[in-house]
Amino acid sequence: MQYLPINLPTGNSVGTSLVELANLISSRDIDSVLNLNNITRSHDIGKSLLDFYKTLNIDSCDNVTYQEKGSILNTLTSDSDVFETAALLNETEWKFLKLTGSFYGMLKIPETVRLLSVVGVLGNKDHVKKDIYNKSFMMLNDEKTYDHKIDPSIFNSYDGKRGSQILTSTPTNNPMQWFKLPWGKISLYSSLSGKSMDFPVYPDGLKDGVQANYETMSDILYQYEPWQVYHSSGPRSNTFSFKMHRDMWSGNHLDGKCNELIRFCEANCYPDYKGASVQTSTVTLYLVGKPYITGVMTSVDVSWDSDSPIGQDGFYLVCQLDLTITEVASEPLSYNTVMNKGLIS
Repeated sequence: MQYLPINLPTGNSVGTSLVELANLISSRDIDSVLNLNNITRSHDIGKSLLDFYKTLNIDSCDNVTYQEKGSILNTLTSDSDVFETAALLNETEWKFLKLTGSFYGMLKIPETVRLLSVVGVLGNKDHVKKDIYNKSFMMLNDEKTYDHKIDPSIFNSYDGKRGSQILTSTPTNNPMQWFKLPWGKISLYSSLSGKSMDFPVYPDGLKDGVQANYETMSDILYQYEPWQVYHSSGPRSNTFSFKMHRDMWSGNHLDGKCNELIRFCEANCYPDYKGASVQTSTVTLYLVGKPYITGVMTSVDVSWDSDSPIGQDGFYLVCQLDLTITEVASEPLSYNTVMNKGLIS
């Protein structure tokens, strides 16, 4: 089953409208989707869903037990992205999933409904890998070590390297010190492959901005200055720089993981040809688990540090990877929607 994210009304902004929903699914399927989600047909679908949530009295409901979580997860194994999203829910979100069978702010889409390509849709039809499944339930059933919670690091693309650490020693032969890497916090998702890869480092700072584009009208007599006519805003185009060491994945720079990440980024600059059709990729950069920007990859630059050590394979060990992403907004942007965005969104 697929899950479609919609906007809920917040502050002065309205939620996803019926017209907007009809643009994503066939108009003849609207009623079946609304009935499956127990919401009434109205102009503002986001408000209808929010009204339904209020009837649940979530605050008065007991927390979902780890046994119940396990039962629910067992029904979600046919879609790895759905399984991962459910596994990492907080307690309040688990209540919504238990009571509604869906995620907060998302609509369940029946199997018979064809959903057009939309950013953020869950349901990739890629079964959960056996090792991920086993690790998830081991943690869920372990109270002493994991407190019945699933560690997000197990969903890192590099199986077995999750929670990897760099081992270092000091010149004075002090005891070894371990430094944890941010696995699972910084990742890049590709819509073309339906997969994501993690970065072992944070980007070197963030610079974000948007510009408004205006055109001037033809000169009018007796006007002190030309009239400014709004044309468009954006799109955002951000460059992210990552400086990495090839030993950061497993401690062995011969594992090829740095090259795998670089090729993954470069591949998203190219289309995939399916016969006569040309399919291009949309990427999403996640920072601390939240989508920071979604768009098209327009540039990937790799530079190898000539001052870095040389590895056993005779190649440099330190590189800088620069990615440029031009935003393709997943929702119509307006004054109100931008005003109500969070710090990272």
